Parts: sequence; structure tokens; C-alpha cells
Amino acid sequence: MICATFFVFAGKNQVSPKWNKYSISKSIYTSDLNSKKLLHGKSKTAFENNIADFYLYKNGQLVKPPKDSLRNFFISGCLCFKFDDTLLLNSGLGRTAGVGVGIKIYKDKFSGQLHANAGNNLAYKFRKNDTTYMRDINVQPETQSLKLMRQPDFTSDEVIIGEYNATYKKFYQRVHHKDESRKYTVRLIFKCKITGMDSMKDSTGSDAK
Repeated sequence: MICATFFVFAGKNQVSPKWNKYSISKSIYTSDLNSKKLLHGKSKTAFENNIADFYLYKNGQLVKPPKDSLRNFFISGCLCFKFDDTLLLNSGLGRTAGVGVGIKIYKDKFSGQLHANAGNNLAYKFRKNDTTYMRDINVQPETQSLKLMRQPDFTSDEVIIGEYNATYKKFYQRVHHKDESRKYTVRLIFKCKITGMDSMKDSTGSDAK
């Protein structure tokens, strides 16, 4: 089963992103994707170029798929769009874990963030003493790194292969009338085919960076 994918571009809780330089590593191979090895039939064809191994740690503890406790990662869909001169890469776990990550790549730099969604519930806040809760929250990283197999050409149909690691800032989630702290660490090994989105620039009049 492929987990749902979030689209994390910007939102009301968006703050200025932290930008870092990514590195190039020839040690990343698509054959290393465990998710790809578990796909069969139509799923294998549909997600061959849009797949990720999503490793998630919550408060230092590994989160495992609820229907497969022997597996230590989630099979996740992965989408990558080209917006003007920026790549927007997104992968998420939907209802399975309620979180996803978004990565922006611009020239030789990248920025990432975590997105959590509680559906119709007002559940999230940044600080423990905050009195206002939100349905969704975008959380910036404390540390992050990105390795790509090669430098992107920023062209449609190009396949991006890489590994993203990040530890995000702490936030709070309301669970059974109690505020619980949340601190996530993510490791994402992905293979994503770029889809063009340049036409959106004219209609939105905004910059992806």
C-alpha cells in the first residue's frame, strides 16, 4: 500500500526557510529502495519513478507501519514538481502517521520542512503556553542534509534520486485534552520524476523560493 502524499508548498504557518547546500554522492542507487522491492503489478508500474523509503522517528522512537510491525520504514509516494527555477519535492504518510515532508531545491541549495495535519481537529501549536490551536502546522528543521546522486538539470521528466535527513523543532499536539510534545526525525530515500509546473507562475504571480 502506498501512503498518501502531502503537498507542502506554503501555508499560513510558513516562516522563512533555512537554506543549506546539498552534496553529490554516487553511493545512492535506486536498487537500494526497499519500497520498490515490495511493489507488485500495477503499483510497481505506477510508482516506479515516484517512490520513497520513509523512516520516521517520533520523540526518539521509531514509528512502524501499523499493519506491518516487522518493517521499520513506510512505503511512500514521492512527487517532484518544477516551479520556475525551483524543484518542489513532497512525500507524506497521510492518515497513517499524519505527517509529510516538503523539500525545495534551488540551484545548489535546498530547504526542507515537516508538515503535520490533524484533519478537522484543532490540535497543534508551536509553544506549550500558546492558547490557539491549528489544524495543520509547518515545522522548520534544526538540522538537515540532502544528498543527490547528481546535480539536477531542472528539466521536465528528469528523475531525481537522493537521501534527505532532518531533525525538526519541537511542537505540541493536543491528544485527549492533553498537550503532548512532538519532535520528529526523518530519513527519506527517494526516486522522483519531475513534472512541469511553470505555467503556474503566470497565474499565481508568486515566487517559489
